[in-house]
Amino acid sequence: MWKELGRGLLGRTAGYGVFALGFWLLYQGFERPQIPLVFLGGALILGSMYLMAKARRAAMPRHTMEPEEPHNKEDHPGDTIPGSDKGN
Repeated sequence: MWKELGRGLLGRTAGYGVFALGFWLLYQGFERPQIPLVFLGGALILGSMYLMAKARRAAMPRHTMEPEEPHNKEDHPGDTIPGSDKGN
């Protein structure tokens, strides 16, 4: 439990840090006209969003990530449609 919590918190904290750094570099690139800083800042912002999404997925318990089975499952899925001539 502590390991999963630590991975999630560390990943999110790193993601937010990279996110802030990306915006700072983007600001610096526009403040002083330096195109490489603008591109680097934009790339860091996109990379940080990826990091935050991966950290969130790593922190989720496994049983919440699996799809649930529908509750209205049919008893005989091969039944024909009522009113059709097939199977009568």
